Amino acid sequence: PAHRKANFQAILQNATTNGQPGGTPKLFRVTHILTVKAGAVPPGEVLRVWLPFPQTLPPDQHVVRVVGSDPPQHVVSPRGSALSSIYLEKPALAWMPTRFGVTYEYVNRGFHRRLDPARVRAVSVSDPSLAPFLAERPPHLVFDEDLRRLSREIVGGETNLCRVAQRLFEWVHGNIPWAGAREYSTLECLPRYALERRHGDCGIQTMLFMALCRMNGIPARWESGWVTGPDKNMHDWCRIYLEPYGWVPADVSYGLTASSNEAERWFYLGGLDSCRLVVNTDHGQPLFPAKTHFRSEPVDFQRGEVEWRGGNLYFDQWECSFEASEIAAGTAAAPSGDTGLKRSD
Repeated sequence: PAHRKANFQAILQNATTNGQPGGTPKLFRVTHILTVKAGAVPPGEVLRVWLPFPQTLPPDQHVVRVVGSDPPQHVVSPRGSALSSIYLEKPALAWMPTRFGVTYEYVNRGFHRRLDPARVRAVSVSDPSLAPFLAERPPHLVFDEDLRRLSREIVGGETNLCRVAQRLFEWVHGNIPWAGAREYSTLECLPRYALERRHGDCGIQTMLFMALCRMNGIPARWESGWVTGPDKNMHDWCRIYLEPYGWVPADVSYGLTASSNEAERWFYLGGLDSCRLVVNTDHGQPLFPAKTHFRSEPVDFQRGEVEWRGGNLYFDQWECSFEASEIAAGTAAAPSGDTGLKRSD
């Protein structure tokens, strides 16, 4: 879409003229509402709810403030948690829906690092900070023979890790088209699903790319959240580690951009537009405070999670809405009447 291209063109321009890896910071206001359906649990039973919350990832993304929440008491997961959430609880209402929600503001400036294969070198497999992101991690990151065979076909004799990443990125984007898929809780292995069906949604495409990267000595970790631009939606991508650049984004679902400009064409390998809400920096991570019952979504966390003492509430027992808008810097927080949520400051 034109708005997305304009966004990353501005980030590329800033990188060229100012040498900065990000663009102009954008301030977003988000309202996320989760409504448990009437009769889902007996009246008066305490509902426990976790909603996504922005990661603090300076200088690329940071939280400005919580404008309000319903109920007003809430608990934000510790800074640095790979899954960022805000926790709410209150009794279920009698014979009517029970609503939870949060409104917050955060800043995202996007990111871009132009990758030069001549500068890239192998990483140390013994580095304790990188080793977990090179290893198998069942059930979704398993280096089976089918995956090894595919890796050999794509990579061939290439040994430069930047060029390897480019080959893998281009292959997944070109050969595993986006298509809707079942809930991840019903799939045994996301990369295997991609290879068997030859399609997959953004998370399935991403997990396949991650598995191939790890097999070839490129550390890779999950990243996900929401797209906050006009094409608002849940979205998954990842980060790969290339020395000397460090962790750089890779959005294989957006893939290669149709452009004669090489920097634009390869923007999403090494770059990320600023219309993002980063919630997770790894997959399958625990909630805070801990959830007693099983998760509705054990891989990702974007819509939220709900439980009561009698068990988990699956997606068909509640509804959620996500609204995000870019606002001018310095704009006052919306009064509680604008959001329907009680002020917490």
